[in-house]
Amino acid sequence: MSLDRLIRYHERRVRAARSATEIFDHTLAAAGELGFNRLAIVHASWFIRPGRRLIFHHNFDEWGEIFVARRYYLHDPALLTSQRTNRPFTWNEMRRTLQPDPKQVRILDEAVRHGLRIGLTVPVSVPGEPAGCCTFATDASELPSPALCRAAAWIADEAFAEARRVNGYPVPIEVTDVPHINARRLECLRWAVIGRTDAQIALIMGLTLNTVRTYMRDLRRMFGVCSRTELARVAQRAGLIGLDDSISQ
Repeated sequence: MSLDRLIRYHERRVRAARSATEIFDHTLAAAGELGFNRLAIVHASWFIRPGRRLIFHHNFDEWGEIFVARRYYLHDPALLTSQRTNRPFTWNEMRRTLQPDPKQVRILDEAVRHGLRIGLTVPVSVPGEPAGCCTFATDASELPSPALCRAAAWIADEAFAEARRVNGYPVPIEVTDVPHINARRLECLRWAVIGRTDAQIALIMGLTLNTVRTYMRDLRRMFGVCSRTELARVAQRAGLIGLDDSISQ
């Protein structure tokens, strides 16, 4: 099957899938056509706090069990690198750019003994959602060709998008559900998102403390939430604030 036909075939199958398991099986079959025999589609936060809506599927077998039991996810170079870049990377590239410490090198060496000799990891990050990645691995001594790796990256994007769909992402917020917020309340919200207290916001914006507290109370009521954390999350999903707004300058 040509790469174009394989990509389109996989796309049709995963878009019609009704479960994350079904999506994983279709993607594993496509990975096999590309020369990979191991696959993982995961939300990184699953390792810290497994949840029903978090994505976690793999065929790493015994290595997967060891990885979780020994908490290798805390130091795994592939997971760490996937949170520092937006582009797919081979494990050879990862070794060069990350310069793994001895603990990370031991993880990589142990993975080889379990059949994960070399691989390709595709980071997946959506603002307001847990970060994730899709990893293709093989016990062969070399990766498939660059063309096959590019096809794998395309397939990974499609697989993760559909896994998000069946797991309930994104949380739907219709335009009609987004409250109208005037400029002063929106500025107050943005200061709150980067961690400023009500007193600090009052000083920055030249408002009284009671006014800021009223603004924050109004914002929580508008979005139907009880905490600043929830407020920041729903405002980001609604498109009122972006990732840059949550980073202190």
